[in-house]
Amino acid sequence: MTGSDKSEAPATLAPRRRRTLAVLLGLAVLAGAGLGTWATDTWPFAKQSFCWGAWEEGAGKDVSDFLAEDTHGADRTSEQSAAPRKGKRATCSVTLRTKSASSSDTDDAYGGSSDAADSYEQTVTAEVAPVPRGAEARRAWLSSFLDARSAPLPDGLPGLVGNSRAAFVLPEKCDTADGRPTVVTVEGSTDSSLGAAAFVGSEREVADLLLSLANKAAGQAGCAPGKPFEAASPLAAADGDDNLSAQGSELCRIPGFRFDLGKDDRYRARVGTVGDELQTCSVADETDVRNPTEAAQFVMTSQPRLAALFAGLAHDTSPGKGWRGKGEVGDEQGLLTASCDGTPTLFFMQLDDLAADRADPDPRRVFAATANSVADRVGCPPVAPRS
Repeated sequence: MTGSDKSEAPATLAPRRRRTLAVLLGLAVLAGAGLGTWATDTWPFAKQSFCWGAWEEGAGKDVSDFLAEDTHGADRTSEQSAAPRKGKRATCSVTLRTKSASSSDTDDAYGGSSDAADSYEQTVTAEVAPVPRGAEARRAWLSSFLDARSAPLPDGLPGLVGNSRAAFVLPEKCDTADGRPTVVTVEGSTDSSLGAAAFVGSEREVADLLLSLANKAAGQAGCAPGKPFEAASPLAAADGDDNLSAQGSELCRIPGFRFDLGKDDRYRARVGTVGDELQTCSVADETDVRNPTEAAQFVMTSQPRLAALFAGLAHDTSPGKGWRGKGEVGDEQGLLTASCDGTPTLFFMQLDDLAADRADPDPRRVFAATANSVADRVGCPPVAPRS
């Protein structure tokens, strides 16, 4: 018996040891793979990325809701075109569709579903593209993205940001062959029965989204600067609405920016940023409260890349006697570039038909008075004839 026990032990235990060793090795491999996956954010712990990898879902106070890891049951979808290329248009979007907590799958008293009434859809659209070539389309673009509801980015960065819309002008080497600058834009829109306004996030969140996308776009297009775009300083507020009624007043607190408005005219002036390198003013016609339209806009800028947005909108000649600088002044547009202490400074005004008709005393003299007022504020000699 003793001999038998000794002879059988090795044959019985060897396979067990091999199986145990194999299991331990397998667990070690799985553990190593799992730890590697966690560290590198690869499957199965990968985070979703959007817009050619510029944006990534995450968590924290500086992450917009539409990029949050936990969407609280909402469906998120995304689309994107081919990656940005110099001189070409590229787009991407992220859509978050949700329902209010009060919605249910039950039918209402009339046999219809109550879900549709409480649905909410938010879409954030980004675009990397040259500014429009046509004058009318360009002016509409300027009205949207140089609106007074947006504030300039800090640290000399050529862009403006609000909580639902932002724009950033890429470096000159990203321009098209015909000299149009390429701009990165981010814009929010909503489709909701609840009537919520378009909203991307806080100004800081939107700025982070914008600059991340600008860095990615410039890199993809082969025109990135040596140092990435970064906003280190605090952002200015971007509310842009001081509740000024346009009735019988100089709009946006700019002397000379006057219009002869009647009691039935419903205009609202928005004072935007008022700085040495940028000043903005927007005027909305709110006669139709459900469909307000942009009626007037004034911009002054000495920021070279922002000034480039206006290239091609006016002839490179003098507007006439008494004007200092070059540009054009008409009934619905005034554009002038003049030297202010050696710095090229641009003054721009656009009016719709009704605002042009109400300009006091007329559009040309309103532009002259407004440009001179703003020039004086920044320590610049008069740029237009005084009358």
